[in-house]
Amino acid sequence: MQDGIDYKNIKKIGLVTRPLSNLDAEISSLRALLEARGVELLLFRESSKREDLVRYDLDELFQKSDFVISLGGDGTLISLCKKAFEFDRAILAMNAGKLGFLTDFCVAEAGEFLGAFFEGDFRVERPLMLELILEDEGGRIWQKNAFNDAVFFRELSHSMAHIELFREGKKFNEYFGDGLIVATPIGSTAYNLSANGPIIYTLAEVFVLTPVCSHSLTQRSIVLPQGFELEVRAKDCVLCVDGQKNYAVNDFKSIKVRLSDKGVRLIRPKNRDYFQILKEKLSWGK
Repeated sequence: MQDGIDYKNIKKIGLVTRPLSNLDAEISSLRALLEARGVELLLFRESSKREDLVRYDLDELFQKSDFVISLGGDGTLISLCKKAFEFDRAILAMNAGKLGFLTDFCVAEAGEFLGAFFEGDFRVERPLMLELILEDEGGRIWQKNAFNDAVFFRELSHSMAHIELFREGKKFNEYFGDGLIVATPIGSTAYNLSANGPIIYTLAEVFVLTPVCSHSLTQRSIVLPQGFELEVRAKDCVLCVDGQKNYAVNDFKSIKVRLSDKGVRLIRPKNRDYFQILKEKLSWGK
């Protein structure tokens, strides 16, 4: 047993591929590798149209699987991490996309990794997520999680976003501009980096606020610790969670954001070097 993963008794592994992709050859390769070890591969129903594969809805897939493989790019992994967080399942990220900043290796290298994995030669990382508490005028509350970031941006292109942040009832800061990014450490290399925010080590217990095209030249990114909760008040703005789901801020009387107490379990090769990945993906020194 390693960090909740009983690698000696794995029976079923789920697989979710990048949407609208044809990765049947890769699926067959993984299926053969796992069946050789007596492990059944369970497939998300939208990952293939092949009739000889048993397919499941996403919730059922997570319930039945010992862990789940994300086969695609960073977007595929990000979308699955919310389910992994909900069902407390680990994720193994394989790259079948373009940039692959968060994914570690492709299917051609899966045999080598699986050989090491079933010997216990792997590690588990737990990057923290953002927790968002949304309350509407009727008092109904929704809790959302963000793996990369939560972005508040102006609803109308010709207007300026006005975003106020409060902590314990006192005004913390006020932003005028195109918007505000609230990013996790692992999301610091996404939109946050494009907006000149800092790169933060993925396992740091902090989150970062980065203004987008601020009207004030003195507004800069600020890094905040775990346990720091902020209430966001903004009019005529949209909240975008992980670039995948939008909410009209006007629909809620209160939006609170903080760093989660627990993280998503990501299965990694033992020799994974985060800083080497940074150098390669960001072309440092070239």
